[in-house]
Parts: sequence; C-alpha cells; structure tokens
Amino acid sequence: MQGILWNEMVNEYRLARGSIKGKSFVMLEGKTDRALWTEYMPTNHCYLVYADGKDDIVDALKIPVLRGISGIAGIVDADYWLITDADELDIENLLYDDCCPDMESILLSSPALKKVFRHTFDDIEIGEIHDFTDELTQESLRLAMEFGYFRWLNDCQDHGLPCNSIRFDEVIDNATLQLDCQWVAKRLAEASNAITSEQLLNEVAELRAECLPETIQLCRGKDILAIMAFILPRLYESRFGDALPVNTHSLLRDGQLAKELRKAYEYIYFQETSLFDCIRAWESTNSPYKILKTAT
Repeated sequence: MQGILWNEMVNEYRLARGSIKGKSFVMLEGKTDRALWTEYMPTNHCYLVYADGKDDIVDALKIPVLRGISGIAGIVDADYWLITDADELDIENLLYDDCCPDMESILLSSPALKKVFRHTFDDIEIGEIHDFTDELTQESLRLAMEFGYFRWLNDCQDHGLPCNSIRFDEVIDNATLQLDCQWVAKRLAEASNAITSEQLLNEVAELRAECLPETIQLCRGKDILAIMAFILPRLYESRFGDALPVNTHSLLRDGQLAKELRKAYEYIYFQETSLFDCIRAWESTNSPYKILKTAT
C-alpha cells in the first residue's frame, strides 16, 4: 500500500466526508504505521488515511478546506522540529510527541524491548536480560546521537547528504563501539558537491557546541534499531561469554527488530507518552470526535 499525496488526501476527505459522518479523519505518515495504529484507533471512531510522508500531512492541514474543521487530525513524527522548535509544530490539528522524535523512539522508550528479549533469550535469568537490554539501548543511543549530528546538520542546511546510505557496519568499530566520524564525513561528502568532509566535520562540531549530546531528539529511531542489530552479537558475547544463538539471528535482519517491538508494544505503554496526552487533548477540543479506543 502506497501513501498518498497531500492533494489526494484533500480529495479523499471531500469524497468520504458524507460516508464517514461521526468519524475522525486521521492522516498517518505511512503504511508502517498501519499495524500499530489500527489497533489503537477503532474503525467506528476513525477513518484512516496513509500519507506519503510528514510533509504531505502538513501541506494538507494548511489547505483551507481542511483548516478549522472539527474531526480532522494528522499524526506525525516531529523529528528535528523538536530541536529547532519549528513553526510547523504550531499547525492546528497536527499531533506529535514532544519528547521522542519518532515512533521508533517511542517504542524504544518503553519496556517493549525487554519483553522482546525475555521471549527471545528464555534460558537467561530475567534480571540479566533486563540489564543487557539497558546496556544495548544505552550504547545504541550513544552511537545514534553521534550520527544524529550529521542528520541534523543535513536537515538544517539542506546539503542533500545521503545519510540513509550509510552502513553502520562500515563506520562503527565493533571492538571499541566508537563511531568513526571522519569516515562518515568522507562517505557523505563523496556523494555531494555541496560540502567537503573537512567542512562537514567543522559544521558538525559547531552544532555539537549548540546542543547537549545526551538527548534522544538527536536520533532517528531507525538508526538506533539498525545500530542495535549490528552491535547485538558483540555485546551478547561480551556479557554472556557465548555467541548469539543461531535461532535468534532473525532479529538482525533489516526491519525485524522494529516489527518485534511493534508486536510487543502495549497500550499501557502508549498511555504514558506525551503523544497520548496530545491526542486526548485534541479529542477534548473536537468532541464528540474520537481517535483512540477507550482504555479497558
């Protein structure tokens, strides 16, 4: 299922508004949101539309036909808007978490990963599994924050750097668990005529001076998960003295850890997030329209 563009969402609303009377018209960023949100948003409450990214939701909410109408909402990952305090965050009916930059980060800020590992490493004592999960999360966050400065710079300066093309197994030393920033800069600059690797490192250093490194808002959740998958075997062997069991290698496949997290994530975890509070506040303002299921 492909997401639709902002003008297609506007047309979707025009065509559907008669048949969805009483339902909220909710725009989501893409199809990966489908499995999680359809569990939390009953069909008797919501008419869900999957966009082609955050920008299309923002553009749709700015169109006069959708502006100021009760029952319309867009749920997005705020990403670096949280750091820059972007004007887009003030758009009416735009809903987001003001602590975590994206849905993957929200999942990782919950006990869901510990639940995944309890079911994966069932021959290890629970306390050890939880300690290992904390170590893996902390190391992955640290490395994702380091790489996050390059992403943030690209977001600020629009250098067109191919950040998504970076392979973490090429830029992270698996023995020391350090990110080779010079190699990252070299790889990114090679694919761009806009900046040299030296300039890129200097600009990253300037950004680092402006922002404390210990914030999840620097990270992209998919980076954290990709780094986790890469360093998981090394940390497992270091802590438990054995190689990662072969029957758990599926967790290392692209996107698999994210899928397991979504399956392990519980509604009670979501109720602790600022996104949950944001949606409930929207429901209060847009009564009788609802988005979320009633807690049981």
